[in-house]
Amino acid sequence: MNEIELNGTIFYEPTTNQWTSSGTGWWIEKTDNHMAKITFEEPITFDSRKISKTKSYSLFISNINQNGDVDTYHVDENGFIVTWKNYSNETCIASFQVVGSKACFVPNDRNLGTQESVADIYAAELLFSYEAKYGVITLMGSGTISCKEIAKEKLDILGCHADEVKIALEKENHPLTRKLLQDRLNKTNMRMERHKKMIEKSAKYWDSALQFGELWGHYSANEQEDVLGGCYVPLCTGGGPGIMQAAAQGARNKDAHIIGIDCQFGVDNFFNLKDTYSIQTNQRLRLNNFSIREGVLINYSHVILFWPGGFGTAWEVFETLSKIQTNHLRKHRTKAIFVHPEYWEPIFKCIDSMREHGAINSYGDRIKIPGIDDQLPEEAYIAEVANGPVEAFEKTKSFVEELYQKNQLTLKE
Repeated sequence: MNEIELNGTIFYEPTTNQWTSSGTGWWIEKTDNHMAKITFEEPITFDSRKISKTKSYSLFISNINQNGDVDTYHVDENGFIVTWKNYSNETCIASFQVVGSKACFVPNDRNLGTQESVADIYAAELLFSYEAKYGVITLMGSGTISCKEIAKEKLDILGCHADEVKIALEKENHPLTRKLLQDRLNKTNMRMERHKKMIEKSAKYWDSALQFGELWGHYSANEQEDVLGGCYVPLCTGGGPGIMQAAAQGARNKDAHIIGIDCQFGVDNFFNLKDTYSIQTNQRLRLNNFSIREGVLINYSHVILFWPGGFGTAWEVFETLSKIQTNHLRKHRTKAIFVHPEYWEPIFKCIDSMREHGAINSYGDRIKIPGIDDQLPEEAYIAEVANGPVEAFEKTKSFVEELYQKNQLTLKE
């Protein structure tokens, strides 16, 4: 699964200093006259001290038309620099092959087949049949929003990275490598500015998710089974860091059972996020297929809570609303709640625009917002809002207990 082979052809036009390429799994990141940086889409294991080991990748490069001399420099797990010397004005053409192991397996959705998808569906069905046969409540939210302490730790990490790059810049004489280091420094500085803003604007949402986790954790560990006649409805998250970690940590603080449904999202060269998923959940399921993972998080839930989040959370928002809208999830058995409506206001305006243009039902596809859109019968609304963790908890608890009273606290019809 982790083995990888990359093949590519690169072309250099000496008269124009233009580079072109052919191949997948890599790209030309930056050029400087007769030099180019080849960067892999995913890091490939490399150890210059153990070239004979199978975990190290092999690099072969061939000068196809024998125009001058081609060589490689700064070979590491992220790529290498290729350069030509002693060439004429004719096009320089070379091919290369990289054979090695991925530093961390990240599924490529274009390469996933039926086998992986069926395995994901079966694994989810098995997990919920045994550990959450009465369903779950699911909390969605950003994987990057952190509490103040974690955000400051990340800021310190970024500061160390910036200092390391500055030192490397002072020592580096290779012109293309200097450009690459400068780019890295600029990106690191941008990330530092982003984290400063996160500390100011978003840490409160992490604290809010932690509080909700504690509230639901206490309820599910101490009261729920008595109230629900022995039924247990645990908290489920996307299994990641950030908001998801906060909610899981809060529930674990109260000795509650937490389920995390995650997926390998990639490799973060700064914070090593690949190793932080689900550290607060006591039951984790890692799926291959991102789309199936999103469906699992939604389909097994009685209540789906949206804390502030990014692209992934927005995807979950619209998948949930679409499924309720089309009755793939029964409205009377599924509740969607936007927590902290001030954050979600742009999404609400987007939905209003959809309604005004007739893209969605002008009557029945509404978000129930107190004082703004709350005058119609309940059937008109597919979601509602909660101003904070306490209100979100009360609405969630009330809905789950209502389902039990109606004998509808089950995943199956």
